[in-house]
Amino acid sequence: MKVINISKEDSDFIIIGVDILPQSIPSTSTHYSVCVYDGNKGEIIKKYAKANLSKIIGLAQSSQASYVATDNIYELVRNPSQIPKLCVQLLPKTKIVQVTGSPVHGFTSLLKLMKQNGIPIPNKLTPMAAAEACSVLSSKKLGYIIEPFEDETKIIVSRSRAKGPGGWSQKRYSRLMDTSVDQEAKNIESQLIELRLDYDKKVARSKFGAKKVVFSVYALISEVTKAFRKRRGELCQVQIHPVNKERVEFIPLSQQVQIKSSLRRLIVGLDPGLTIGLSIMDLNGKILKVASFREASRGQIIRAITQYGKPTLICVDVYPYPAYVEKVAAALNARTYTPRSVMTVSEKNEISRKLAMQHGVLVKNAHQRDSLASAYKGYTKFKGEFEKIDRKYYSQYDRSIRDEIKDLIVKGKTPIDAEDIISKSLRKNMIELPKEVIEKTLAQEISKEDLDSKIKMLQEHLDWERRKNSELYIEYQTLEEKVEYLETRLQEGKSEYMESMQREKTFLVKENEISFLRDKVSNLEQELDRYGKRVEELKKVSLLRGNEGWVPLKVIRKFSYEEIEKTARNYGLGPGDIVLILDSSGGGGKTADQLLSYRIKGIIGNVNHLSYNAKLRFFEEEILMADPAEVEIIRIDEIAVIKEEDLLKVLERAKKELDVKIVEKKKGILDNLLDEYRDERKKEIEEYDERLQNKRTRSSAPYEKEDTEDEFN
Repeated sequence: MKVINISKEDSDFIIIGVDILPQSIPSTSTHYSVCVYDGNKGEIIKKYAKANLSKIIGLAQSSQASYVATDNIYELVRNPSQIPKLCVQLLPKTKIVQVTGSPVHGFTSLLKLMKQNGIPIPNKLTPMAAAEACSVLSSKKLGYIIEPFEDETKIIVSRSRAKGPGGWSQKRYSRLMDTSVDQEAKNIESQLIELRLDYDKKVARSKFGAKKVVFSVYALISEVTKAFRKRRGELCQVQIHPVNKERVEFIPLSQQVQIKSSLRRLIVGLDPGLTIGLSIMDLNGKILKVASFREASRGQIIRAITQYGKPTLICVDVYPYPAYVEKVAAALNARTYTPRSVMTVSEKNEISRKLAMQHGVLVKNAHQRDSLASAYKGYTKFKGEFEKIDRKYYSQYDRSIRDEIKDLIVKGKTPIDAEDIISKSLRKNMIELPKEVIEKTLAQEISKEDLDSKIKMLQEHLDWERRKNSELYIEYQTLEEKVEYLETRLQEGKSEYMESMQREKTFLVKENEISFLRDKVSNLEQELDRYGKRVEELKKVSLLRGNEGWVPLKVIRKFSYEEIEKTARNYGLGPGDIVLILDSSGGGGKTADQLLSYRIKGIIGNVNHLSYNAKLRFFEEEILMADPAEVEIIRIDEIAVIKEEDLLKVLERAKKELDVKIVEKKKGILDNLLDEYRDERKKEIEEYDERLQNKRTRSSAPYEKEDTEDEFN
């Protein structure tokens, strides 16, 4: 594409007029006639009989055009949602102008505009002639700038790429990215402070810094891009986006045509925080809006307020005022207010219930409740003075003028001073024209200055009517919302009891679940601590087992057949093993035989708890038995170690005790043999003595003397 060379002196007011060619629709294949016009010199620089939209955008960028003028914006785009996309592709200083009017102000045909402004009209209006006419008309400040953006710009600092699926370096890479995002955000914030740009900041924190930082800068993107640029680095990226309006706005090029916002004065209740509660009332106490916004920017809240009018009072339920509220009040030129005493939750609930019954509003959460209570408190503070103004000036002024007097009183003016200020303002801006003046202007030639003055006054009158229409439309919308709410409440009332019971049931279930989960979390934390300690002990035991001077033990939890088999299966039992029995009770001789079948060397356990038969079997097999209280044993579950020197000492002591027991046993056997021998000899002697005594007894009898002698012979 050919670049147009324009001197710096002339580059301030370049206009590109465009008109769609016949049989074209706004799409990728659309073509236009293009006229590049120098507004300072009043001459055409270049014409293009056929150019697509990309070429027009390139021309606007290379020439640094002030306007891209057309007679119908929908020749460039297919629907309103594409207007912001088109504006983003242009330079911030380049505006799109529709010369034929706007939906708000009405439309005038291009031919009529050409005739009114002395532009030659050809026999047939070709696309090129239309493009030239658009550029000339916009150079004369006729037309409307199409503005799709708010006076707010988002600067987003974030990671330039994802962390990836994982790996050894993922944490290190995340730390580098988050640190880079945090540092870049600090640099941008310092620049914003240095440039004195108003902004809000939201940070998504991470372990190492910040994953994402969003700055809401309350300035046009053209101002922001003078100091900041989009960029993408290896670790972080900076993106700059304008904030779209809810509806595209048409701003008159001519200073004589201005649209005044509605003069309806408002009382606004705010509950700042992560979720912002917003309530709007008029100065008569009528509730216009109750809503809540999650993570809304200050600009979004201000736009939501100004849709209904101009705030007189910004009310909150805390003191001192949060910085967020002070900034909103300063931007809207409103006074802040907070109740003298802190409102309790029960008081807020009572106010919200009362207003819900009176006005039919639906309060959905605590944020809406707090904001509504704050707004109501602010209204009751000045309610008496507002009613006096209405009674005094009801027949003299309409509602909007009375609201202005109330606004001045809220801001500290006395009623007399407020009335004087309003009276002077009305006299200065009086828009009625006498009948004589109208007849005179019709009878004589009207100069351009008189015509401009008349247009200005009529425009003000039209603005006045539009303002009233806007108020009525807002009131109509409010009534519609109220009707819809009442219909909804009527339907909800039929099943309100069941819903409340269901809520209570759900609440109890959730409460039980929470209690159960809390107990579970507590148990898991305790178990985690226990396992942590066990891990540390296992590390210590593992380290000790690997060192010289420590001997492993095979642990049997209970002296039973099953536990012996479990230890043998899991850890192995074999000749020469030393076994640690934690619970020595229960088993008998057969259990001892089961353990002896593995040909173990010794047992460490509470010998006193062993059964008689078990001790007898171990003694018969000369198994060494020692008490664990005599040595230091380090044990984790089925893993235990003992110092080698301690083991040798306890085994030596056990062997000595066993030897002593064996000697005692042998001595006992010998003593038993001697006792048996003595008993047998004693018995033999006693039997002999008894026989001898019997013989003596018989020999003492006379008639048995001979027999006795014969017996001895």
